[in-house]
Amino acid sequence: MVSDSNRLIAGRYQLLRELGRGGMGVVWEGQDTLLNRQVAVKEVLLPEGLSPGEQERHLLRTVREARIAAKLNHPSVVAIYDVAEDEGRPWIVMELLRFPSVEQVVQSSGALPVREAAEVGRQVLSALKAAHAAGILHRDVKPSNILLAEDGRAVLTDFGIATAEGDSSLTKTGMVTGSPSFLAPERVRADDAGPPSDLWSLGATLYACMVGRSPFERGDPMSTINALLNEEPDYRRIPPIMHPVLRGLMRKEPAERLDAEATDRELAAVVAARPAYVDLDVPERKKKKGAGSGRALLAAAATVVLVVAGGTLAYFRIAAPAEGAPRGTQAAAASSPLTPTATPPAVTATPTPSPTDTVATPRTRPAVPAVRVWRSGEGWSILRPTGWRGTRAEALTEWTRGDGHAHLGVETIYVNLDPNQIIRDSQETFRQKAERVVNHGRRTVTHQGATAVEWQFTWIAGAENNEPWVTPGTRYREVRRAVAIGDAAYVLSWTVPEMQWKRNRALMRQVFTSFTVRA
Repeated sequence: MVSDSNRLIAGRYQLLRELGRGGMGVVWEGQDTLLNRQVAVKEVLLPEGLSPGEQERHLLRTVREARIAAKLNHPSVVAIYDVAEDEGRPWIVMELLRFPSVEQVVQSSGALPVREAAEVGRQVLSALKAAHAAGILHRDVKPSNILLAEDGRAVLTDFGIATAEGDSSLTKTGMVTGSPSFLAPERVRADDAGPPSDLWSLGATLYACMVGRSPFERGDPMSTINALLNEEPDYRRIPPIMHPVLRGLMRKEPAERLDAEATDRELAAVVAARPAYVDLDVPERKKKKGAGSGRALLAAAATVVLVVAGGTLAYFRIAAPAEGAPRGTQAAAASSPLTPTATPPAVTATPTPSPTDTVATPRTRPAVPAVRVWRSGEGWSILRPTGWRGTRAEALTEWTRGDGHAHLGVETIYVNLDPNQIIRDSQETFRQKAERVVNHGRRTVTHQGATAVEWQFTWIAGAENNEPWVTPGTRYREVRRAVAIGDAAYVLSWTVPEMQWKRNRALMRQVFTSFTVRA
C-alpha cells in the first residue's frame, strides 16, 4: 500500500510529496526532521506473488544492499543516508538531487555531443567501478537513472534493484528486473550476471545518449528482448570515434566485452580527441537545420528529482539609461559575475557619442534592424542596434533595447586572459545567482583570428532582480562569448526572451562578429 504524504517514517522522516514511481518502489521528497534537511525517501515495493519466506528474504537483502551502498563515497553515486524500517518494510533515505536525467536532457534537446557523452560515460563507469569493488551490481543502468548537473557532473542513482555479486536474483523464477531495452543478454538468459552486465547496459546507455533510444528498442518487451539476443546495433547514426567502445561493450558474450579499464581508456581517448568545432560565426544558411537548438528547461518532470531553483537573479548593472551611445557614470556599478578581483586600469568615459558613430545597414539580411558603429575609449568597437539605450560603468558597457526586453553587454577583463576559465567562472557565478539555469552548450569559435569560447544558456527571472529590463517569470536565452586580444579579455553578452530568440539570432551574430579591438 503506497504511503500517504505527511506520513512520518521511523519517527523521523516526513514524506512531503511523491516524486516518481517504478516497479520496485516509490520515491518521495521528504524532510529529515532531526537534521532539518531535505531528503529523498524510497519506499521499497515487493513484487507480487512472493511467499512470506520470499518476502522476508527480499526485505533482508534489500536492507543489506542499501547499507552496503551507503558505504560508497563517490561523487557520481547518489549518497544513501539511512535505511529505516517502518511497519516491517525498508525505506531507503537518500541525497535529494535536483538535476534532470540524461533521458530528459536528450528528449528535450537532442543527442548529447560525442565528447559530452563520453565524459558522462567515464563518470558513470567510475561509479560502477566503485560499486563493483564493493561487490555491488547496479543492474539497471539506463539514461533515466543518470542525473546530469549543469556543471557536467553525472550521478548514477537508483540502486533499488542492486544486488551483491554472486547473490541470487531479487526476483522469482521467470521474472527479470530492469529495463528490457538496456538489459544484458546473460540476464535475459538467466545466466550468471556479473560486472560485465552493467558494462553492457552502460554501452546501450551511451548509444541512447547519441541516438535518443536504446539500440534494441522495438516497441514491445518481447521484440526488444529478441533484438538484444539476436541482432547487432545500427551504428550509422553514431559518430565513428565512438564505434570501438560501443562495439566492445555490447558484445553478446560477457567474456568478450571490454573490461572497465579498457572502457575508460577508450572513452578518455574520445574526450581528448580534437573535436570538429562548429564556428557560430558562419552564415545561418550554412548551418544544418535545427542546429543551435539548446537544452530546454527541465523542472518538475524529473523522474526522481527536480531541477533546483537556486536563488534570485541579480547580476547585471544598469545605470540611468539614455538614448544613443553609452555615457560615463560617476558612481561605480555593482560588481559583475565576471568582474576581476584586481582593479582594472582606469577607463576614460566618453560623455557623448563618438563622432564616428555611423549607420551601417546589413546588405545580405534586410530583415535585420540597422546598426551603428560605436567606438569605445578602450580601443574596441562594435555594431550596436539603433534605438538601443546605452550606459557605461568602468569596465562594463551595455545597451538595452527600446522596449526594455533585450540586453547587449561588453565587459573588459584585465586579470584573467583565458577564455575557457572566464566562461567557467561565469557559469559558476551565474548558477549561484540565477534561477533555473539550463546549459545549452559551450563551444570554441574563431573570432577575427582569435580563439574564443561561447556559452549559451537559458534562465528564468525571479521575483527579485536589479534590472529594469528583466521581467519576473520570463525565460531568457543568453549567449556569452569570451575572447582574449592583446593584453585584455572581453566578454560579449546578448540576452533576449526565449520566445524571441530565433528572430533575434541573426542580429546577435552580426553584432558579435563586428566586435573589433584596435591594434
